[in-house]
Amino acid sequence: MNYRTFGRTGLTVSEVSLGGAYLMGSDPERAIESTCQVVQHAAQLGINYIDTAPLYGRSEILLGEALATVAKNHFYIATKVGYDPQDFDYRGDSVLWSLERSLQRLRIDKLTIAQIHEVNMAGWERIMEPGGTLEGLKLARERGLCSYIGVTGRAIPLLAQLAATGEFDTLLVYSDYHPCVQKAAEAVLPAAATHNMGVVIGTPLAGGLYVDGPQRAEALANLESDDARQAFWAWFKSIEGLPGTTPQHAFRWMLSDPRVSTVSSGAATADQLAEVAAASQ
Repeated sequence: MNYRTFGRTGLTVSEVSLGGAYLMGSDPERAIESTCQVVQHAAQLGINYIDTAPLYGRSEILLGEALATVAKNHFYIATKVGYDPQDFDYRGDSVLWSLERSLQRLRIDKLTIAQIHEVNMAGWERIMEPGGTLEGLKLARERGLCSYIGVTGRAIPLLAQLAATGEFDTLLVYSDYHPCVQKAAEAVLPAAATHNMGVVIGTPLAGGLYVDGPQRAEALANLESDDARQAFWAWFKSIEGLPGTTPQHAFRWMLSDPRVSTVSSGAATADQLAEVAAASQ
């Protein structure tokens, strides 16, 4: 595993990280066992960054169980505020409540990163107003609930606008930066680079687009334009005959950008994680 500096946080994070959205696996009765296996294997692979959220079902609770089975402080842990409960209002006091709940679920004393989940759900005014989301995150940092604060989402103009404030340490963008879709490259990544933000790329396999199997047809249909579909096939042809799997090549493409700190794998199994972790080499 290779490592990169996580922007102005100064942390050193693994190029491939673990996303917590699919840790439950396909068998609810084996969810704890499966999560422990994935987390333990992540540690063995040299992965040291995990991103989760209250929205991801039992992810935080399962991670709390799994983190107890690995070396203390091996992982940097990031979670988010928003969506849960459904009427979450993104006000400062709600931010503090949500983060305290996440700490209890994760069984840790302090988060590495506390993030706004889907910035468009809160909106510019709610985030920036007195008593709003940003103020709540700053209070959380002051009170020792987290070390750094960040933003996440697909609302490209708003993400770029928030990054440009210089208030946030990290940024997670998903589904908008991969070989055939590069919306985040226009304004979001430049704004993040200007303020030396740590950058996480989520959903790197684009819903199955970069996986060899039947799900690719649906993922291709879900692309927003024929230009994107043509770009995919051009990229796919460019990797023919090269060593490595299609997921590995997709990860390598994203890691070729020095502005990217880590690419987050939503692996559901240890084998899936091991495949993409090899892209770091």
